[in-house]
Amino acid sequence: MTTSALDVHRLSRDSLRVIAAGNAAEAELRLLRTAQRSQLLLVLRALLDHLGEEAPPARHLAGLPSAEAAWQLLCTAQREAPEAVESVLDDPTVMAWALRLLRRLGGTAAPVTPSLPLWADLGQFQALAAAAALRARIPAVLRVPAYRGTVWLPGAGVAGPVARRRWSQAEFRVERDGAVVRGETADVRLPRQPSTPAPGWRPLRPVRGAASGATEAGPSLDTVTPYRDFTRYPKSPSRLGERRLHEWEERLAGAYALLDREPTADTAAVRSLVRVLVPRPFQSARGGLVASASSVDAFGAITLSLPYDATQTAAVLVHETRHQQLNAVLSLVRLIQVADDRSDGPEPRRRLHYAPWRSDPRPALGLLHGTFAFSGVARFWRTHRRYVTGAEAQRADFEFAVLREQLREAAASLVTEDDLTEAGRLFVEEAAAQIQEWQEEEVPVLPGRLARDYCLLRRAVWRARHLEVENSAARRLAAAWAAGEPAPGMPPSTVCPRPDRVRLDRFGPLARYRLSAPDRFERDRRQAERSGDPARRAEYAAVAGDTARAALRYAEWTAREPWNTEAWIGAALAVPERARGAGAAVLLDRPEVVAAVRRAVAATQGGTPDPLHLAAWLGGAGAVGIRPAHTTSSGV
Repeated sequence: MTTSALDVHRLSRDSLRVIAAGNAAEAELRLLRTAQRSQLLLVLRALLDHLGEEAPPARHLAGLPSAEAAWQLLCTAQREAPEAVESVLDDPTVMAWALRLLRRLGGTAAPVTPSLPLWADLGQFQALAAAAALRARIPAVLRVPAYRGTVWLPGAGVAGPVARRRWSQAEFRVERDGAVVRGETADVRLPRQPSTPAPGWRPLRPVRGAASGATEAGPSLDTVTPYRDFTRYPKSPSRLGERRLHEWEERLAGAYALLDREPTADTAAVRSLVRVLVPRPFQSARGGLVASASSVDAFGAITLSLPYDATQTAAVLVHETRHQQLNAVLSLVRLIQVADDRSDGPEPRRRLHYAPWRSDPRPALGLLHGTFAFSGVARFWRTHRRYVTGAEAQRADFEFAVLREQLREAAASLVTEDDLTEAGRLFVEEAAAQIQEWQEEEVPVLPGRLARDYCLLRRAVWRARHLEVENSAARRLAAAWAAGEPAPGMPPSTVCPRPDRVRLDRFGPLARYRLSAPDRFERDRRQAERSGDPARRAEYAAVAGDTARAALRYAEWTAREPWNTEAWIGAALAVPERARGAGAAVLLDRPEVVAAVRRAVAATQGGTPDPLHLAAWLGGAGAVGIRPAHTTSSGV
């Protein structure tokens, strides 16, 4: 806020290596925080410059004072009580608001919510100044926007309702003995301590039990800020009741306590970087389904649905904090090339990769983000399994085994990416080295078997959904099959994203369920058997390790849906590892080729080969002049 020269933030190669390995210490974390703070100050200054030079008519819309006046009040507050301004700017939603407004003024934003008038968006400058004046106890009178009657005070909370209209103005008055918000229909007097609830005042809610010491504040629950949503804004305060808020606090406090008991470098990162947690609605966290997100626009904020226990909460915090770290790194150094980095010529098509934790193909940057984030989660489970026993240990073993295999494949894909910069390659290689160290660690038999099957299934299903082979190549293979000849070499596949083919993954949640709550899993399995749904029954049997029943149920599924490649993949996976022949191996490894050739045979020969027989032939197990019998398209 001062006129002194801004620091230049540089990330050394050594620090980049440390962060890539997931071992950021206080020096690296401080650099990331201060770089983000400098970026916020630059954005605020750019907003003022934009308003002063390009949009003077917008400065006084609806009678609000100019943004420059608010800026001067912020500067005064910083001189008198710098900690007051810090507490305001420390609110991640300030950056979210400022960046969205800057893009709006520059014409580069997505369509703005029709209910958000420009004067109100600009008027939030007054809200920043009001919040700083409140904390610094600087007498001031400001006109501030009110959305649905509520006034936003960044870093503190919201006051209201003081009006009934969607958008209106309110007077915010700070005096030596307190502060009051006056609107069209009501007045709200604020408490001396902004964190204290009061009639008409809803503060950001400190998470009790999550602070790391008597003097260091922990994160806050934000259920009120109008800019707390990463995609839709403004938003009214949520209606979470006190009982539900206590549930959130207990879950989060338990997660922070667990991270402190089982510390890794990610524990320090969570405590250093995460300042705001935004509850979001989601039906259930059962089976590991938690909706969580971070945003490059809101450094320090995480939005998440309520996890089902403290352990899952801790894993989510680690995951999202890794995303925050990488977002901050990317603001300092480029890891992936962009179009401007390339030589003249047409823009080449960017590669899309298999990201094992996603259902859709991902570009290099998305895969890099996932790899870095899930590396932290893998290390969390690797550490956690040393502290627990019984079902909780099996759960931790499974999660670690799944993630280390998925990360191994993701890192191998990233290493071959041409768009990595020199710094990006250093980052990926450092992360990959740690992932490689985990591959030889022992995992007990049951979670290890479920983890291997789950990874095989996800990879095969992804390939069946999103990879294709050339029609001409499929026809050549179909002709060789029809002639009883050995299979030519299998053709390459290309990525063709098909989001319409994606369905909810059930194997992973069921595996977690079997390990963490085996009695309930068996009860639900019996219900599934009575459901008459062969797909559901087949997956329960496969996860249970009941190979005979799994084979029966997959046979029912494939008979009902003979063209469903995912059913055939499941049938191949249900065969015990030691008994899987060449056909099962090829069907799991290259299901898109099996499906394409099967379609080509049906188009030219009028029947449909058994996928396992066709897959065995494609893998070289078929002999010249011998063709497995065809089946009709109506069954197997």
